[in-house]
Amino acid sequence: MRNCLVIGRTNVGKTIFCINFAEYLGLQRMDVYFQLPDGTTRQRKYNVSAAREELSGTEAHHTRSLQSITLELPRGKGMRQLKLTDSTGLVDGIHPDLEMREAMAQTLEELRRADCVLHLVDASEVMKAGGLNNLGELDLQIAELGKRKHGYLCLANKVDLPDGQRGFKLLERELKGLNMLPVSALYRQGFREVKEHVWRLV
Repeated sequence: MRNCLVIGRTNVGKTIFCINFAEYLGLQRMDVYFQLPDGTTRQRKYNVSAAREELSGTEAHHTRSLQSITLELPRGKGMRQLKLTDSTGLVDGIHPDLEMREAMAQTLEELRRADCVLHLVDASEVMKAGGLNNLGELDLQIAELGKRKHGYLCLANKVDLPDGQRGFKLLERELKGLNMLPVSALYRQGFREVKEHVWRLV
């Protein structure tokens, strides 16, 4: 089974993207498999609304481990499975909390193993003072790695906002050669194109 990792800074919309994308692909109930940094695992069943309420939030570092959902995609006359993995939000520098450092290290290790990488960035942040500097070195490093990874796609999120639309155009102009799509994780904009990207990998 191919593994598709959703990665990015804290609060860029990774978890809501995963839940809404799973629903877009037809899931109404989902088994979420939690892989904790200490090596333990657990599994819980959710319907879509409960998953949104419990797993996503506006506070930083709501997601504190890898969280995976298995999706089925049509391929030829049959179906192929794809593991969609949400991850802990990353920050520049060293986080003061040991638990969060371990969760981020787990995310970076998964980045090396993933077949497909969906890298979410907040396109609306780019238009604030500092321009591309608001992305930070971390996102630029992930993007640089992505250029060498076949399954990489940068998702410029929050293009439902005016600043997000302008931010995407700036990113597209300044980061030439990067495989990038404008999306809204909240309103499912761009999901058809994301589906086409992951479909080619399964």
